[in-house]
Amino acid sequence: MNPIIRKRKKEDSNELAHAIALVWNTMYKGIVDDDFLKGLLDNETINNSAEKLKNSINSQPNYYVLTLQDKIIGWIYYTLDSDKYENAAEIHSLYVLKEYQGNGYGRLLYNYAIKNIMKKGIKKLIIGCLDGNPSNNFYKHLGGKYIGNDLFREKYIENIYLFE
Repeated sequence: MNPIIRKRKKEDSNELAHAIALVWNTMYKGIVDDDFLKGLLDNETINNSAEKLKNSINSQPNYYVLTLQDKIIGWIYYTLDSDKYENAAEIHSLYVLKEYQGNGYGRLLYNYAIKNIMKKGIKKLIIGCLDGNPSNNFYKHLGGKYIGNDLFREKYIENIYLFE
């Protein structure tokens, strides 16, 4: 069965909140505080995250999920303007569940976003990735040019990649 990329819906919020907690616990282990990561898996935290996702649906129009057999296996969220980089779109979130990584799904999501960004006439894209996250290699492989780093949540170093 082929994967499907579609706009995120309110009904996705619970499944997506759980998937986000799982991905953070696999991608950021050893980078982000273990207690914080464990807390993400708490049912109350997942429920709060799901509620925030439901409430943000209208303010995040470029948020898409990748499904395989009606299961969310990845997602991408981007804005057409970066807060910090002039004349650039920014990908804020691009994740694929660990068991589905290595199958081209991340590239599929990236290409989907690029196609939509280019339709708007935007020629530059920024992606930030926490230092130590294996996804840094993915962004380099896609052609991202390292342009420096920034502080994420006043605590973590985030590598910044530019795509032109």
